Amino acid sequence: MARKKAQHVIPRSYLKPWCDPRTPDGMEPYVWLISKDGTTTRRRSPKKAFTETDMYTIRLPDGGRELIVEDSLAQIEGRYVDLVTSKLARRQRLAPEEYAELCVFGAAMSVRTKNQQTHWQKTFDHQHRMVTQLERAHGAPPRTSLRTAAISAHAHQFAIANVLTVMPPLLFQMPHAVLETDDELGFITSDRPCVIYNPDMYKWPPMYRNPGLGLEKTEVTLPLSPRQLLLISHHHDLRDYRPVPTALVDEVNRRTRFYCEQVFVSWTDKTRPIWFDPGQRPADAWENRQP
Repeated sequence: MARKKAQHVIPRSYLKPWCDPRTPDGMEPYVWLISKDGTTTRRRSPKKAFTETDMYTIRLPDGGRELIVEDSLAQIEGRYVDLVTSKLARRQRLAPEEYAELCVFGAAMSVRTKNQQTHWQKTFDHQHRMVTQLERAHGAPPRTSLRTAAISAHAHQFAIANVLTVMPPLLFQMPHAVLETDDELGFITSDRPCVIYNPDMYKWPPMYRNPGLGLEKTEVTLPLSPRQLLLISHHHDLRDYRPVPTALVDEVNRRTRFYCEQVFVSWTDKTRPIWFDPGQRPADAWENRQP
């Protein structure tokens, strides 16, 4: 049997804190997977949840399997688990190198998902088609298209490598805090757990609604457990651990649910209506300013 064929899109070590504390004795611990619209719920072991066959494997010309991406992600996960147990669970301040490791994990969680796989495959396929068409139109030999073809063949793996190079240093420069709650439902997570959000996006044309990390109001959220959530932004007063009211927990959960692809994850099968509220389009939205 091929080694590491079943690969976790969302790490089981990351999902473990969301295991239902009411799991009966003798039963394998499980999390609750709730559909994006809230109509269906099901229990699933973190070991069996969010797995794909050879999601990160690079196929070699001779038919071999290169696992450098999968192995690198596993190392990042291992350092994250150590950080959670040694510092975050004990509410201790992170050293700079520890925060850097947290930034690497956040970057990995932002790019390793199925949603990102689809996005980058479409992006690099389109790039390859354009390059091929230009070469043919100008009668040029297939040179650049050979490189774009190689990238397109492993679009997601290529994107992961690039994001892990570029994104962590940007996150590291931004202040952060760990939000905490003792709310009954706590923080939820999802199949797309790392959310990059800018509250001014509704003012922009749709094609520009991609919040850059350099923009002043951009925020990054990553749930760490039902009790803790990492918030990274340019607000200079962010630091350490901050208890937050239920209203703010619900607003963050609303954002997490909105950005999920198919399901969100909780340690209970309960939800709140506010999580599904789409809100009203503001008067100064871009759509309202068009003729």
